Amino acid sequence: MQLYSGKRTDSSRWFEFPLRPGDVIVSTPPKCGTTWTMAIVAMLLHGSTELPAPLSELSPWLDYSPMPLDEVVAAYGSQQGRRLIKTHTPLDGLPITDGVFAISVLRNPIDAMRSMRRHVLNMAKAPEHDPFLADEETVIARGIDLPFEPTNVDDVSLGLLARHLRAAIEAKAEANGFVTMIHYSDMKRDLGQVVAHIAAHIEVDAPPDLLAEIVEAASLASMRAKATRFAPLAKAGHFKSPEGFFATGERGDHAQIPLSLMKQYAERMSELLSPDEANWLQDGGSDSVTA
Repeated sequence: MQLYSGKRTDSSRWFEFPLRPGDVIVSTPPKCGTTWTMAIVAMLLHGSTELPAPLSELSPWLDYSPMPLDEVVAAYGSQQGRRLIKTHTPLDGLPITDGVFAISVLRNPIDAMRSMRRHVLNMAKAPEHDPFLADEETVIARGIDLPFEPTNVDDVSLGLLARHLRAAIEAKAEANGFVTMIHYSDMKRDLGQVVAHIAAHIEVDAPPDLLAEIVEAASLASMRAKATRFAPLAKAGHFKSPEGFFATGERGDHAQIPLSLMKQYAERMSELLSPDEANWLQDGGSDSVTA
């Protein structure tokens, strides 16, 4: 297992966490559909759109280093039945075994960078000198060039998303059906199809009426209306606006980005990924990467 660390992540905490058969892990880079996917999985596992507790209480971020590990392990250990576990660690840093299901969620890298910038701007107390406080063009240029290292796994960049994608492809090939990959753009295009796919993957036999209810409850508008139930740390005053955590969820509108920067982005993408991989990371779809 590859070890990952950063200002917030410590993947070595997985060594202290006993997984159970039936557990579901959602692994994503930040701002790539983590909360959205977790809400869907939680509703499927509980068989209801009304969850028994706020999402961050049901599924605390396991490898979030500022939170005491014993508290996180105890929170998960007290749960009966199948559990949903949140992580931003790539799949090659997780102890996935038969019977444990994993979902890797990716997003267009530029959209993820822009979303992270809005996320930081929405913080009640943004870290001083955070690079995502810069203007959008500066944020994107930095994210394109930033070399990825396992010690900067918290920093949203093209390199980070490429690493998650490569780790997911390899894990999917080795995991005997226990790993699947989802793209944020596909969730935007046809949420119903994605919800049905997730249900099938985690082996939840949900009736059509429940699937339809989940699609409605998991729309960005519905989750925004219940932001204190879904947004992480919403009740702790972490954000200026908990509703702002669920922004527009835009995808692919890059017309205002300078052509020189988009050329730089395309060149960097070609250095990190194959054409098929790059195409899928850009906008999802039924590419051979996920076959």
